[in-house]
Order: sequence, then C-alpha cells, then structure tokens
Amino acid sequence: KMTSVKDALLKYAEKYSVPEGDDRMRNPGPPYACPVVPIENEKVLLYGMMPPIAKMDVTLSTLKKAKHISLSSNVIEKITGLKGCECCEVLSLGRNQIKKLDGVEDVAETLEELWISYNLLTNLKGLEKLGKLRVLYVTQNLIAKLSELDALKESKLLEELAMIGNPIWNEHSLPGGAEDFREQIAGRCPWLKKLDGAPLTEEEKTVGAEKVG
Repeated sequence: KMTSVKDALLKYAEKYSVPEGDDRMRNPGPPYACPVVPIENEKVLLYGMMPPIAKMDVTLSTLKKAKHISLSSNVIEKITGLKGCECCEVLSLGRNQIKKLDGVEDVAETLEELWISYNLLTNLKGLEKLGKLRVLYVTQNLIAKLSELDALKESKLLEELAMIGNPIWNEHSLPGGAEDFREQIAGRCPWLKKLDGAPLTEEEKTVGAEKVG
C-alpha cells in the first residue's frame, strides 16, 4: 500500500515533534525549528516517503502557509490537489513519474521555482501559465524537440534554467551534434541569466537571436 498525502503529513509531524520540556523547544535548531503542525509550516517536506506517495490529492490544499512544498522522490504521475496552496513559491517534484505540467497552474499566482528534474516530461506545455516563474529545473526528462522549447518565450521572468540530460540537450550539446543548445535557448529566452549552471553570454544571445529568428 502506497503512502497517502494525509499519512505523509502525519509522519512529517511525528518526525519534527519534540517532547514537552525538551531543551530543544527553548533552543530550537535544525530540524527542530519546524513547528509540529504541517499546516502551519512555511516548508513542508514529504520527499522520499516509504512506501512512496503515488497520488497528490486535495489534502495538500490544507497547506495554506507553505512557501516550499517538496514531494520529490516518490512515484507521483500527475500534478493535482494544489488549489488552496496560496503561498507556494517553491514546488519540488523531482524524481517522480510525472508526464505533464497540467495542474501546476493552480499555484501560478505565487510559484517562483519549479524543481521537476528526473521525470517523464516530453514537453513544457503549461509553462506559459506560470507568470512569476524565475527558476525551472527540468533536467533528465524526455523533451526531444526544439519546438518544445518555444514555451520558454512566454516565461518573461525566468532567470535560471537547467535542462541537462533531455534528448534535445544531448542532441544539441554533445560532441558530434549541433552543439548549439545554449544558443537555441538564448534565442528564445534572452532575458535568462543562467543556463545549466553557467551564465548566458552576450555572444550566445546574439547568435541565438539569428538562429531562432
């Protein structure tokens, strides 16, 4: 039996609870700085549950104050249940089995960082709905076509992007290929500051603009 979000929150609360009278209540430090009640936390970490979480559900909507929600290293296939997470700025979904970005738009008004590496995404449809997104980690997915990168054109506030390990990255970055991945991104997203850990150069932006047109 997989772990439900409700059970994961109970485990999380147990993990961070401290017996009454414990010195750590007077002098809290990691990991004891977290309140015991998840719905009051600004950071809720439900990663790597054993057994894993298979489904995101409406229980997540109770996390009204959470700015950072992590559900990474589970077996989640769909993004659901985020309506009500009205403070969510960082959503960590790495190392799951997610195929689409559908559902992430429920936190579009606040989301600034989406960490969704090591999943099964073949495209970036839905990215255009995330108007406040600054950071996107989407390494080691299944994005294979240059046309899928066009979704980045609408991400006007995007500052940092990581795409290493996608088929399109391999094709356009590895020796023997076109070796123009950075230019392809720069041509679509010239306002980007950092790509795969390195700053975009003016030359990459200039060449990219010519390539992409």
